[in-house]
Amino acid sequence: MLRPVMVMKYVANKKVDDYQGVFHQWSLDYEEFEYGAGNFASAIIEKEDGTIGTPPAHLIRFLDK
Repeated sequence: MLRPVMVMKYVANKKVDDYQGVFHQWSLDYEEFEYGAGNFASAIIEKEDGTIGTPPAHLIRFLDK
């Protein structure tokens, strides 16, 4: 069973709700810096319109079932 989640984003250095979806699984992502890549955990989220998002783990809030 897929769990409902709220994905957040930063606005003026505060987390605010962005969109709802369902959690599929955890993943690994990276960001390139001038001194190399930085790895971080991300989530695979199916949005309500059927598209996929992969936000960083700290921007996920699990909702009640």
